[in-house]
Amino acid sequence: MADTQNFQINDYFQLTASEQKFWLTKIGESDWRAGKYLFQLLSDGQFKMLCGEKSKVFLLTQDDSLISFCTFAEHDDIPDTELTPWIGFVYTFPTFRGKRRIGKLIEHIYGLAKAQGFKQLYISTDQKGLYENFGFSFLQTATDIHGEQTLIYQMKIDRKDYSGIIGKTVKGTIDRPLGSAHPRHKEMIYPINYGYVDGVFAGDGAEQDVYVFGTDKPLQTFEGKIIGVYHRLNDIEDKWIVALDDRPYTDQEILKAISFQEQYFMGELYR
Repeated sequence: MADTQNFQINDYFQLTASEQKFWLTKIGESDWRAGKYLFQLLSDGQFKMLCGEKSKVFLLTQDDSLISFCTFAEHDDIPDTELTPWIGFVYTFPTFRGKRRIGKLIEHIYGLAKAQGFKQLYISTDQKGLYENFGFSFLQTATDIHGEQTLIYQMKIDRKDYSGIIGKTVKGTIDRPLGSAHPRHKEMIYPINYGYVDGVFAGDGAEQDVYVFGTDKPLQTFEGKIIGVYHRLNDIEDKWIVALDDRPYTDQEILKAISFQEQYFMGELYR
């Protein structure tokens, strides 16, 4: 189980029988034909026979609410293909739409696929212009098991090298100090100092953004050491993690501190 803000990512097949029964009922409440089909496959014990023995179902939950679900499968609805693995049955309940919550499940699956040595992730869909928002690019059209045309998108699994950046000392300006509000989203209050490195430019053409650790006071400027890079999977920006002190911050501490903003993106932390 992994924490995402106050959400949880659950592997359906690692839950207890009573937990599976509870969340299966929630899956069955989805207003989507494919969601009902997944419900039936899980109810009948046919899911792994169809999708592969190593295939998984992931649930994004908050307390007793099911926010999103999707599968990480060896096979999808494309016959006679060597493409694998697949993300499928992607669904977010209406109440939780608009904040890209499903991105956290895709992010989680991306990490699993990367750990397993895969170079690509695939998804079959009839939706144009949707999965580009989650880091996918169009690959090809294909014919599914029902004889219908479908679009196949792929997501490249990156293996970045930030060894030339991490460990360096940088200095810059804090333009969003701890306790301040986001300039466009006033409900977002910064629990950490956020700024940029003077004279260093990022992929978006603006100066390199940083999260600054090591103080509980708002700052105007900073000078510290880069202890990590948060690489956004569905954006052109990286966020540098800078510490003003020598405390050994854990990955979990960093991810929790920056999740107020990064929960709306997909990414991975390099140390």
